[in-house]
Amino acid sequence: MMIGVEDLFNLFPEGESKKETTYIDVASTPLYWLGMHKKLILNHINFKKKIIHYFKKNNDELDVADIEKAGEFVAYNRAWSYIKKIDMENEDHIADIVSYGDAALETSLELAIKHFQNTEEYEKCAHILKILKKSQEF
Repeated sequence: MMIGVEDLFNLFPEGESKKETTYIDVASTPLYWLGMHKKLILNHINFKKKIIHYFKKNNDELDVADIEKAGEFVAYNRAWSYIKKIDMENEDHIADIVSYGDAALETSLELAIKHFQNTEEYEKCAHILKILKKSQEF
């Protein structure tokens, strides 16, 4: 049995080739913000160890404490720029906290709270603490 040309083309619906592609801006999602916060804080710790070791070894003129403070300022404030977008009144954001929550996220949140306590930025601490508590609920 042979398939005719018309039968062959009828296997593919006409609308199939006109499908629209939908793009999602991942950078505007709560999962992305949580992930970037975690990544920035945890990577900062590893990077800080390496960079301080490097400067202690190779350059006596630089003040390592100043380099450490500057690095912390940049890392924690950049991480804050992501985590501040989490809306604790939004059920989708809360669901993402619950689904993404793990020990590494909790550690990054705890470190951020400690940092912002030391710099007396208590509004930031309060927001991060809400996220931390929600991630620990489940």
